[in-house]
Amino acid sequence: MVPPELDEGIPLKKVKEFSLEELLGMAVKAEIGARKFYESLASRVDIPALKEKIEWLAGEEEKHEVLLRRMYSTMFPDKEIVFPSEHVGPELKPVARELQGVQDVIELIRWAMRAEEIAAEFYEEIEGMVGEEDRKRLMRYLSDMEKGHYYTLRAEYELLLDWEMYSQMMHVGP
Repeated sequence: MVPPELDEGIPLKKVKEFSLEELLGMAVKAEIGARKFYESLASRVDIPALKEKIEWLAGEEEKHEVLLRRMYSTMFPDKEIVFPSEHVGPELKPVARELQGVQDVIELIRWAMRAEEIAAEFYEEIEGMVGEEDRKRLMRYLSDMEKGHYYTLRAEYELLLDWEMYSQMMHVGP
């Protein structure tokens, strides 16, 4: 079952069917959605070290939004950003439910990891569509940052899996 915090989007192979302007709109919208997701997740997490990392991720997504908005305004001066209804890959939504324990956190982090992977691939696709070297570098930078987010989440995910196993073993003993 797909949690309500996740909305599956169009496959990456459809990226070339959209204009660069539409893709940048999708990218800004995705960064806003990711920031809101991380902010809402952080507000529901009770593990201080995990909460701190998730808050850091929210701040990173906000920085990406600023960079993308700047790129959009230089490429399409005097135009408001249009946020297409379509999006590529999972689009994270704010966590609207109370978390019932570590299993819920693990599930949400798993979805966030997938979204970060797809975001990295999405920026790689856009890199191939922009002509100017500085814009290519920005897309490469964003792709690399999203990969870093994936690995940050993966490390936390693996710790939570170990913690969950340890926690279950504590309840089984004498």
